[in-house]
Amino acid sequence: MPEKTALYRRWRPQRFAEVVGQQHVIRTLRNAIASGQVAHAYLLAGPRGIGKTTIARLIAKAVNCPKAADGEPCDTCPACVSIREGRFLDLIEIDAASNRGIDEMRDLREKVRFTPSEGQYKVYVIDEAHQLTSEAFNALLKTLEEPPAHAIFVLATTESQRIPATIVSRTQRFDLRRIPHKDMTAHLEKIAASEGLRAEPRALEAIARHAQGSLRDAESILDQLASFSEDRSVTVADVTDLLGTADWEEIASLFDAFAKDDGSGAVALVGQLLDEGRDLHLFARRAIEHVRALVLVRATGKPPETMPEDAAARVREQAARFTHERLARVAKRLVEAEQQLRTGEGTPLPLELAVLELTAAPEKAEPAPPSSARAPGASPGREVEGRARSRAEGAAPPVQPTPIRPAPARAPEARERPRSQATSRPEAGGTSAVDLDAVRSAWSAVVERIGDRSVSKASQLMTAEPLAVEGATIVVGFADDFARSRWQERDRPELEQDLSSVLGTAVRVKCVRQIAPETAPPATEDPMLRAALETFRRPERILEVE
Repeated sequence: MPEKTALYRRWRPQRFAEVVGQQHVIRTLRNAIASGQVAHAYLLAGPRGIGKTTIARLIAKAVNCPKAADGEPCDTCPACVSIREGRFLDLIEIDAASNRGIDEMRDLREKVRFTPSEGQYKVYVIDEAHQLTSEAFNALLKTLEEPPAHAIFVLATTESQRIPATIVSRTQRFDLRRIPHKDMTAHLEKIAASEGLRAEPRALEAIARHAQGSLRDAESILDQLASFSEDRSVTVADVTDLLGTADWEEIASLFDAFAKDDGSGAVALVGQLLDEGRDLHLFARRAIEHVRALVLVRATGKPPETMPEDAAARVREQAARFTHERLARVAKRLVEAEQQLRTGEGTPLPLELAVLELTAAPEKAEPAPPSSARAPGASPGREVEGRARSRAEGAAPPVQPTPIRPAPARAPEARERPRSQATSRPEAGGTSAVDLDAVRSAWSAVVERIGDRSVSKASQLMTAEPLAVEGATIVVGFADDFARSRWQERDRPELEQDLSSVLGTAVRVKCVRQIAPETAPPATEDPMLRAALETFRRPERILEVE
């Protein structure tokens, strides 16, 4: 069987003019090489698959090509052919991930002094340079500071922040960018035509969108699709089946459900995707991109340039049905769901909860008390506490102690009972999705689930308790305000997800500060009663204090 070379290797640029999407780097390098002002060290930084190693090899070609014109290698001379075939002795590529120690750098320092064997320059390409140890960087530092005239270093990295500043300051740094969607799609069309593939334009756009700026990823996907199809055709359906992504129509249908507050339809769509084996994380990511398109239409009246005209018309129609505030809410909630799906071990619950929340009207999702009952500047959490406290006081007014007889010893119990009854009563106009007793029974199981992931979070929840159920919202009281703030502002989605899993129904959580009830002093602390006890020495005969 003949040896097959991967598509991205066959289409690796062999001249600067063939590089896609990095013109700001190519122009500078060509001018420097043409004028003979070649730097002794370069740092190429940027995401994976955008051309860092390719440009490093082109630098080696250009500086060693005797026929180079305007800084462009000819790709036909013996030096260019040797570099293309990987047998040029003066191009040394070092993988820093496996050669990261000080011994390797010391060996490099010894060998760099030798003059080139074939070309004019010895070019050292250190790939994934951020993997070098600090000792290795220190060993390399002196060589970078005073290199031999015949040596050029090219450092490539995806994490430039991990390169020491002392190294960066001794190099010319170039930050490579993700390949623009338009340029990538055009390049894929060129490859498809040359390889004899019948590719639908929408399919190539879907590949470019999935690659997220990495040209190598896009070429690898196209290579897979060429093998996936029996007749050398590439369709949108093929891309969807191979990558497990959602079709654009499915994304648009989800937002139609949002606009109509159709919760059952949205959840059914998520279930359908799950049954078909689709990647819900990719679906959430596509939904976030769709929100961005709607925001652009609302703000500028124009959809993204890369969007087809039929899809743009649908987006304009949908954008008219959403306000800016609603779109911001949708975007925020989908981003939260996408982050939870990334670490959720395959459960669809984060996305299902998100679509249920986004298809519920704001007043249904989180009922608010009448404006007349709200004190100026009061927060919703304080209103819950105030309502519970006022009901308790209305049901059982506190007993005023007389000057002689102390307050009853059972006063705290009598005072606490109305509070519990008041907090368990649902808000008027809403129906409770769960019962407060059921929530309290399930609370220990929820704390245990969270404790498996974080002991510190579980310890905070052990001191908290469910106070009330308001429709689909569970009010949880925290004695510590720091814990309340943390769970309300940062960790609330995690608590909502675990509560929903244990209870078997989608719920939301509101975290409030729980104020401990005032306790009356023990009856035996009354001075008159103490005197009586000391006189009669028969405390068991005192049956009741009024």
